[in-house]
Order: sequence, then structure tokens, then C-alpha cells
Amino acid sequence: MSSSSSGKSPRVLACVLCQNRKIKCDRKTPCSNCIKANVACTPSTPAPARKRRRPNQDLQQRLARCEELLSEYATAKPTAPSSADSPSQDDTWRPLGKLIIDDGGVKFIDSFLWASIHSELSAMREILEDEDTIDDPCTPADSQASDLNAGLILSDTSNADLEELHPQPAHVFRLWQIFLERVNPLTKVIHVPTVQPMLVEAATSRANIPKNVEALLFSIYLMASVALTEEECVERFGYTKTEAYNRFSKGCRSALMRIGILKNYDLVVLQALVLYLFSLPGRYDRHAAWILNGVTVRIAQKMGLHRDGEFLGLSPFETEMRRRLWWRILLLDAMYALMSGLGHSLLPRSWDTKPPLNINDSDLYPTMTSIQPKDSPTDMIFCLICCEIAAVMVDTPELHSVILQNEMGLNPPDRDKIEKASRRIDELERAMTDILDKYSDLSMGPIHILATDCKTTMIGKLRELICPMVNQPEWGTEILSPKDHLFKMSLSAGEQNLRLYQLPGTKDFFLWFMMSHFQIEIFIYMVGQLSVRTSGQLVERAWASIELFYRFHAELFDLSAKVHLAVAIFTIRAWKVREKALREATGSTPETPEYISKLQNLLPQEDIKHTHPDESSDLTSMNGLSSSSGGTVQPNVDVAWDQMLGFVDAGSIDWGDMFATPNPAQTQTQTSYGGYGAVFGGNGVNWM
Repeated sequence: MSSSSSGKSPRVLACVLCQNRKIKCDRKTPCSNCIKANVACTPSTPAPARKRRRPNQDLQQRLARCEELLSEYATAKPTAPSSADSPSQDDTWRPLGKLIIDDGGVKFIDSFLWASIHSELSAMREILEDEDTIDDPCTPADSQASDLNAGLILSDTSNADLEELHPQPAHVFRLWQIFLERVNPLTKVIHVPTVQPMLVEAATSRANIPKNVEALLFSIYLMASVALTEEECVERFGYTKTEAYNRFSKGCRSALMRIGILKNYDLVVLQALVLYLFSLPGRYDRHAAWILNGVTVRIAQKMGLHRDGEFLGLSPFETEMRRRLWWRILLLDAMYALMSGLGHSLLPRSWDTKPPLNINDSDLYPTMTSIQPKDSPTDMIFCLICCEIAAVMVDTPELHSVILQNEMGLNPPDRDKIEKASRRIDELERAMTDILDKYSDLSMGPIHILATDCKTTMIGKLRELICPMVNQPEWGTEILSPKDHLFKMSLSAGEQNLRLYQLPGTKDFFLWFMMSHFQIEIFIYMVGQLSVRTSGQLVERAWASIELFYRFHAELFDLSAKVHLAVAIFTIRAWKVREKALREATGSTPETPEYISKLQNLLPQEDIKHTHPDESSDLTSMNGLSSSSGGTVQPNVDVAWDQMLGFVDAGSIDWGDMFATPNPAQTQTQTSYGGYGAVFGGNGVNWM
């Protein structure tokens, strides 16, 4: 039998016209439909036969390898460590680890097992892909929708139009220049030569900007607006500082939300997040900011920033940039922990990231094969000083315990602990002095001036904090109790801030940075104490500090904010007490300071009554126990220094109700303010 007779007859397909019109074809040539339409009938051709995919041998081998690894993990029995194999207490545990690339992002994995399985699964995925993929220059989030999980830590701005939030092209370069002069010397988390071309592109055409770069640019605009004064912002950009901050903050948060920072890890995105966190002091609840920074620590840990790049086999350039970012995150975490009333946070159990090197951005480039730090002054000077401070906070928990014991009162820490803390401060001073001697030159700009004075201020502050109350110069005269000591500590904290405010040569560049550390709760405490303290050198120093704080912090005159209104009432009340004391001592009425007159003019009429001292009660009785109308003795409300750093959240108190005179039924409610409302309530409860 011939081959033609034995094979199947070819299948006749519908013509092209009938297929396109989706009508039945009689499968003749020409077909009836084409004849009726008076068009040429074109037979269709069958699609090429699809190849049957055969089992991939490589894929099967990799699946078998994954099964083998999982089987080993499941059946492995823990071995009892012998005494010879057990590490000593002095040995540092160093887990293995590996950086992996996952969907374009970088992740760090401690477990060798899971790192191996990930490698096998990644290779299997590549085998199964049928089409070539194009490398994306941005984060994997460019092709994804907004990450809803990020709404847990950033307000939902997913509907924001980022195009409208970008600054005008001419403004881009002004903001960049402000950032370089006033922000970058303090943070050093970006590489200027790498970022500048991206910024130039953003000023000309934003269509091709990767999403991670867009987030970084918004964080730069945001920090530049923070560093501006109100007058500069209006003059240079045509809108207020608040409008600029809100605009760029929304842009930064929107960009971070769309990237999906909780699941897509990228060094550029982490830089943007760190700069965003740098903008929060004084504008955001510090407890929430500390928690948000905890998320940043976890993201950095997930990217392996807690392990030094040399250990991970990274390039010298990437290693150095990761070091700078990790140590800045440590400093931010320490700052927010202290502002939130905590000692220091729980960092990863084992981290070995070395401090950044003394090297300028101009001497760093991505293709470098080795890196050599400079032996001459560089713009890294402030960051190097800060890293020494961070190292002390991390490696010397005894220092914090000594400070806490000093805060508690009459029982000073053991002499050995004080001496150990003092020796560590001496080591810190020597290390900082060595850095300044080698790498600082006051003629090279304001950042060198700031670094030099910060060393002096920090060492002085630490020495005072570890000094027991009974060793203070004022002991036995103006310091007779823990409460007196706490008043001096709050005064000293304010004076140290004011010293930095008035530092010559830095005001036009870094005053915004120093003022961002103003803690209004400590200021309120100090002012409130002046309602019962009328004489002494500490009192005179406190009044001089108050005048300077009102000069620098003009926002305190904005009494539309309840916390500022409360400060104004405390201040006016304390002045009336002081005025009366001075009049009785000198026989003449003292001149009213300008800031007091301004506050009195701004104070709403309904709040004036709260500024009158309680003439019927002895103000000095506030320093002891007092009786409520029900006859119950109420104890003092004493607050330790670490709590005082965040001892009352000014934003959480109902300042509108705290000045009302309570009835006996409200006595217990009032103590929930930590003694604040009692000063004005007339029931004699002490201030602290």
C-alpha cells in the first residue's frame, strides 16, 4: 500500500475571512461566504506543531538536591557539645551568612541550609522561564502595585500624584545645594558623585527615573526643607517651610509605599528611609519614630548591613557605603531610644560592621578595587566623632546603669562601677581627641567646628551624668534632695543645647540640627520648678536659659498648639512668683522681660486665670507631701532621668483640660498627668 493511501487525509481549515468573522465556513475553495462577499478566498495555514516538553534532567537533579538538603535538616540530631568544644564566655559568636539576590533585591540569610536551598530554587526558576527577562535598573517594585503592608508604618498616600509633588526644575538644584551644605556633612549616607547625575536627570526629565531613586530624591528635598529657615523658604521657593515639609514628606512616603519597603530591600531605598527618619525629630511622635526606626534596623539586618562587607566579599565601594549607613542607623536608634525614655535598643545579637573610614566622597568610586583611608582632614569628621559615641553606647551598658542609679537619689552606685564608667569616658575622650588631631582642621568649614565642640559638650555631659549627687558642687547648698538634683540636670541639659545653638561659625549651616534635639518636656519641667524655686544660682541660670530658648524657638509663641499654650502658662505663672520674690527682696518691681510681655499679650483671655499663683497655699509645701480634700496623703511623683528624656509625651496629654480646678472627685484623675495639672489645680500636689 502506498504511503499516500495509508496516511490520514489532511484536515481542511476554515478560510481566513471566516475565521476573522467567526462564521461557519463550508471549507470549499472558494467558500460560499467569500463568493457572496465577492472577495478572494484565502485558505488558512495550520499552526506549527508544539514541541512536547521533555523532563529536564537538570531540573530533576536540582529538585533531588533540595529534597536531600531538607532531609538532612529534618533527620539531623543535635550533638551535645563537649566542654572542650564549648566556646568560652569571652569568645564572640560569629554566625555564617550569605547575601542572596531575590527578585532584584538583596537579602541576608544566616542559615547555610536555606541559602543553599535558595540557590537551588533560583536556578530551577531560571530553567523554567520560557522568555528572556530584561534587567531592571530599579527595585523589583517597579512592576508591582503599592505595598499595602507599608501602611502599617507609613501613612497611606498611595493616591498621591508624585508628579505634582516634585519641585520645579530650578528649585531642584537649590534644594540639592542646601542639602550638600547643611545636611550631607552630618549624615554621609549617600555618595554625592553617584547621586548628582540622577538629580540632574530628575531636573530635566523624570520619565526614566527608577522608583528607588525617586524616593531618595524626595528624601533629599525633604531634608533640605528641614534645614531651611522660614524666611529662606519663602524667599527662595515661594511657599512656607511647613508647606515645603508637608509636600516633600508626602512625596517621600508615597514613593516608599509604592516600592514596598517591607518586602523589597534595596540600598538606595534604605538611604531614603534613613534620611526620612532624620527629618522626624520635633515633628513626629518620638515613640512612634523609635518604633519606625526599629523597622529600619530590621530591614538593614535583612540586607546584611550588620555584617561587614569584607566578610561578605563585597566590593570596597559597597562595603564603605554599607558601613556608613549601618552606623548612621545605630546613631538614629540610640537617639530615638533616649528620646523615648529608654537606654538603648536591642540590636542584632552579633554584628561586626566596622566603622566608616576617613575618606571623602571624591576618593570613592564603584569600580575601585582597594580603598585607602586618608591621613588628612576630610568631611567625614563629624560622623567619625559620632561613631565613637555610638560605640560607647553599644559596648558599655555599665555606663547607662551608673547614670540610672545616680538619677534615683541618695544611694550612689558602687565606687568600682563609677570608676569603670569614668575610665570608659576617658577612653572615649582620648579616641575623639586623636580623631580631631588627625582629621580635623577648623579652617576647612563649619562641620569641623561642630565636631570639635560636640566632643567637648558630650564628654562634659557624660562626666556630669555619672557624678553622684553628693559629689555635685551644689551639694549641701542648692542640692539637698534628688528633686534638686533632677532640677540641675534638666537645667544642664538645656544649657548644653544652648551652647551648641550659639556656636560661632555653624549657625547658618547646622542650627536646624541642634534645635531639632530640643525636648520640650524637659523644658516644661524646668519652668514648672521655677514656680516653687525663687532664689539661688541654679534659678538665675534657669531664667537666663528660658529667655534664650524663647529667642531661638519662635514656634513657642504659637499658642494655637496646646503644648505651647501650656508652656506659656507655666512660664507666666513662674514669672509672677519670681516677680513677687524680687519685689519683696529689693523693694522695687523688676522689669518684665520682653518674651514674658509677648506671651501675656498672646495668651487667650480664658487662660489668664491659670497664670495666677495660689495665694492661699504655701508654694514651698509643694516640695513635700500634701493632703487632698479627702484627707488622703499623696506621695511625691518623682521621675527618673531616663524617663524624663521621654517622661511625658507632650502630644498625649489633654492640655485643654489639665488646668481646670479639680473637685475632690477629680483628685485621682489628676495624678495621671504625672503632677502637671496639680500645679494649677490649687490642691497642693507637688510638681514632680
